[in-house]
Amino acid sequence: MKKHKQLMWAGITLLIGILTIVAVISQSRELTFSELLARMRQMNAGAQVLVYLCIAGYILSEGMALWLLCREAGYKRSLLDTTIYGASDIYCAAITPSATGGQPVCAWFMKRDHIPMGYITAILSIYLIVHTFSTLTVGLLGALMGRDVLRDMSILSKILVVLGYLTICLLAFLFVAVTRWHDRIIRVGNKIIDGLVRKGWLKREEYWKTRLRSTVDDYSTGVQGLSAGWKILFQVYLLNLAQRLCQTVISAIVYSATVTGGSADGARKVFVSQIFSMIGSSCMPVPGGMGFADYLLFDGIHTILDKETALQMELMARGFSFYICIIICLAIVLAGYLLKKTAYAILKL
Repeated sequence: MKKHKQLMWAGITLLIGILTIVAVISQSRELTFSELLARMRQMNAGAQVLVYLCIAGYILSEGMALWLLCREAGYKRSLLDTTIYGASDIYCAAITPSATGGQPVCAWFMKRDHIPMGYITAILSIYLIVHTFSTLTVGLLGALMGRDVLRDMSILSKILVVLGYLTICLLAFLFVAVTRWHDRIIRVGNKIIDGLVRKGWLKREEYWKTRLRSTVDDYSTGVQGLSAGWKILFQVYLLNLAQRLCQTVISAIVYSATVTGGSADGARKVFVSQIFSMIGSSCMPVPGGMGFADYLLFDGIHTILDKETALQMELMARGFSFYICIIICLAIVLAGYLLKKTAYAILKL
């Protein structure tokens, strides 16, 4: 059932991705898909090296963070193993509408490497909590650096960005609250479920109550785990911060490499636009925030560039920072699966 669900979301993601690219390209009077690929290949070599280093940094940062957490839990795994865990998390999170969509696949790889499920839950819960706070940090950086950009964006973009900030702040608050008001959160959650069931908006009452308690218990365990090993947790936080910055800086690199007469202030505004795109799309239940992230990035870039140039730059920036990134992650996951499957088969001989 889970495999069918993953395949379904992979198909939906592919469809949304194609429709998004087609929709953006259709707004351009000059650009076709083949021309887009050609322009991405023709970008100067130095900029391409920087972009691919950022993509590698984005993937490796998560791998290194999981490597540290596994070692702290007493399970020493190679950086190659934890990079596979990280790539599976990135890829599957991008093809499912949930922020934790990649964790079940990541947990599957970890379990196959003989890490107990209890430790897996704690490691991934801690990682998600730290990841939320690093996202909030980058979001605050964007708010400080780009108030002028947000001011010039459309009303819809402003609404999405504000909703994104509220969502991330709420998550951060809940992660802290589960340790102090664990039972109260469950009671309130159960009352909400009861209300939804009475109105006929929700079925399987016991399933959702059990899932609520399990989720709150998992994150409570994760937050309690933050009280030990602050040095390691700070390192994980810095790696998460580096991961977010590796992704957001790609748009500024593309701008500097492709826009004639581009300025440092223009690069700042494009960098901030990418942050607002990340924040604003995070509250939307769409795989990878596709469509919303593209619109927000285009709208931000359009505040400094004409429509045609902004469309072309948005497609190139998202092409590198999202589409190429998840293709690389998929390749790592498939290679890792085949390598591990072969290794397990040999061990059974």
